Amino acid sequence: MARMSASASGVRSSNRRSSQLTGNSRASVSSTLSLSVNYENEEDLSPAECFKRGCSSLYDATIASCCYCRKHPALQGESSFEDPEEWKMKERLKFHFMDPFQKWDYQLRKRFPWKLIVQLISISLVTAQVILFAQTRFTLNDFIDQNTATFVNLFVKDPADQDDASYITPPIKTIYTIDDLYDQIEYTRIGYRDLRNAVGPYGYGWGVNDSSLLSPRLTVVSYIGGMVDPERRLYNVSGTSQTDIFDLQCSLECTLNGTDLLQNFDRVISLMLNFNVTSVYTQTNTPDCVQFEVQLKIENDYHSGSMPLTLSADPVTTKCTDDDTDHDAGLYNSTPITTLDAMVILVSLISLVQCGASLLSSVYLHVSVKRYFDSGQSGYLEQRGCGPLRWRDFLPLYNLWFIGIILSNLLSIVGSFLKILLRVQEIYSTSMIDTTSIILALSVFGQWCGILRFLSYFDKYNMMLITLRVALPSVIRFIVCGGVLYFAFLLCGWLVLGPYHPKFRNVVVTSECLYALLNGDDMFATFKAMGTSSTVAWVFSKVYLYIFIALFIYVVLNVFISLISDAYERIHVCPN
Repeated sequence: MARMSASASGVRSSNRRSSQLTGNSRASVSSTLSLSVNYENEEDLSPAECFKRGCSSLYDATIASCCYCRKHPALQGESSFEDPEEWKMKERLKFHFMDPFQKWDYQLRKRFPWKLIVQLISISLVTAQVILFAQTRFTLNDFIDQNTATFVNLFVKDPADQDDASYITPPIKTIYTIDDLYDQIEYTRIGYRDLRNAVGPYGYGWGVNDSSLLSPRLTVVSYIGGMVDPERRLYNVSGTSQTDIFDLQCSLECTLNGTDLLQNFDRVISLMLNFNVTSVYTQTNTPDCVQFEVQLKIENDYHSGSMPLTLSADPVTTKCTDDDTDHDAGLYNSTPITTLDAMVILVSLISLVQCGASLLSSVYLHVSVKRYFDSGQSGYLEQRGCGPLRWRDFLPLYNLWFIGIILSNLLSIVGSFLKILLRVQEIYSTSMIDTTSIILALSVFGQWCGILRFLSYFDKYNMMLITLRVALPSVIRFIVCGGVLYFAFLLCGWLVLGPYHPKFRNVVVTSECLYALLNGDDMFATFKAMGTSSTVAWVFSKVYLYIFIALFIYVVLNVFISLISDAYERIHVCPN
């Protein structure tokens, strides 16, 4: 270890001088390649710095000398290094830190970049898989949305128009009188009874053919006992609630006859109507039968004189059974998709094994380097008074890209299995489809990000990654400070402006509004939407919004951009 390159410039100058040597100047080559190491205050170096300089010296000296000595015709079969263990360690470190293209061009140990080929094949297959699955999922979601809109018109009397520009989803309908409540429930009951008059292929629940036996199920949640009399300022209601379930075979008044809910309607918290509607989804190779679990919920939590009505339809899907259907044709049409999923699993397994083998190789090299430095053969650490190496000193030996690729391959395998399971099993819900979509989305995201590993080996394409790596520590520290200030504005605005502004109704909506303002979006609408019922809150909103916009756009955002710009400029001026 006494003969090593002191810096990259020394290595390059050594390489240039070595290229001018002839076959008869073997001693001159050895003397030229043997550079002494001169560090200042080496006794004060930490173990990490010792290891960094030691590995760097081993690697840099080998790049210039080992390759040349092996190729030079006058030095064939001989080594210019006195210690074979040192030469072996240099050779391993040099090959480990090479990029795939250098390993392919290396004369002593040529290695074809199989990981790159497998990665490209994996990206192509996963992308095709995601595109096909997304098209199927979008078609199914359109089918569900259109059926939900149909249910609104079939089971809700005089529904309100939905405003897509609203920041909070409005109720389908708002009920203000008891007569309107009776009319709505009766309208739903009759609409469900006459379901077969609809133009769609609708039916009642699976396994039930007699419509006279079907009726919506009414669930009433109310307080137990007590009464409310605002005129006498009397409120005697227990805080305990009870749930009553009825089969709505007749009108609401008839169904609730014999109970005290009609006389004490102020105790009612909510009413829910539940029933099932079946349909057929025909946009697949084999038609799917869908059962919608429809629920109409009428809420009276606030007892404010208005009862909002909402409708939800949760689908459950299964394969339709019909003896006249050509199942073989449907199975044949789905074979290419199943084959694609199987190919994705196979290629992902190959990529996973490759990356796992590379990580195991890094672990083995870690152990070998640690044994080399700890054995005292090199004498490098002992001569400089350094202590034993710690685990984080060996992190440069590990390529974190492999961990990301392994995770993306695991997600691809799990997502492909779930995708196959959705086609094989009898019954599945939208929650399973959403879970599969998230897993496949994360897998394709990781696969495409893995390409950045190969682009990072080219200086002209590596600028973004280097900039992020250099700026990341400063950016994280700045985000922590900026996040504290942002959270302070978030709670302040939500507390004061929430009752008067639609964009500050809850914490999530408030955060979305502030983030949009931070990026200069929708400013005038935010000022304009503030209610004027409270003068104090109106004045506060103006001061609050002006301070937030001025502080975060003109100061915080510009400082954030300047941190990244400064890192880019430093890299542009001094790439090394």
